[in-house]
Amino acid sequence: MSILAPTDPAAGWTGLLLDFLALYGCVVAGILVVLLVVGVFFEVMNARHPERRIQKNRINKRKWQELAHAPGSIAIIAFCFAGGLFAQAQGWTISPLPLTWWSGPLMLAVSVVLYDAWFYWIHRLLHWKPFYRFHALHHKSVAPTVWTNHHETLMEGFLNQSFYLILPFILPIPWQMLVLQKLYDQASGMLGHAGFEHFASPAGRAPFPFASTVFHDQHHGHFKYNYGHTFSWWDRLMGTLHPRYDATLESFEPGKVASPDEGQPAPAAQQRD
Repeated sequence: MSILAPTDPAAGWTGLLLDFLALYGCVVAGILVVLLVVGVFFEVMNARHPERRIQKNRINKRKWQELAHAPGSIAIIAFCFAGGLFAQAQGWTISPLPLTWWSGPLMLAVSVVLYDAWFYWIHRLLHWKPFYRFHALHHKSVAPTVWTNHHETLMEGFLNQSFYLILPFILPIPWQMLVLQKLYDQASGMLGHAGFEHFASPAGRAPFPFASTVFHDQHHGHFKYNYGHTFSWWDRLMGTLHPRYDATLESFEPGKVASPDEGQPAPAAQQRD
């Protein structure tokens, strides 16, 4: 039987638990595959193009140590995502739309926009003093790497990823689109932390709304800017966009010198992350 089919009522709570664990295991495996494939891809790309490093004066010397927090982070992410999918499969949520040429793209677009808003405001909350203790671990990486994506506390992971636990109750999104969005979310999260800007284009700066690797890297380097995920519009609207974001990204575009101005150099004691 499909892991996304309703559990046989005769199986009782034991059947529900076993079906959820099967789905949970598949989600964990999927996240690990994305982690490995995307991580290796950027390790190779970064080694080939050192000139595309965003923070020229900082090198993260703890990048492999950061992976020690990945198991807990992945466990929480998988729980939230599998929980939302499982609830939908059991018929506990609103009924998803049948997957068609229009319903799939529409629901995916709505969900991505909603998640970007969720991420922005949860991120702002995590920078509020009463909640910052849950986010401080992530900001130990002043110069992030592709492995920094899962360098977070369990609470931070839950606050960010509970979106996927709640979404099927408020949006009739087909499960296929939810899976597609999660794959994108995992890959783009690693892209945002890569530390090297390989895909700079005008689509990542004004007047377009998309973010980039530079976008999130500036958040780690300067702390109080660029809280968004996929788009920059919340930061532009709320005045939290780094003042040099557009110019810095433009400096990495093809045919232009990759020498972004990231502000004043850090003191010597802070040159190594």
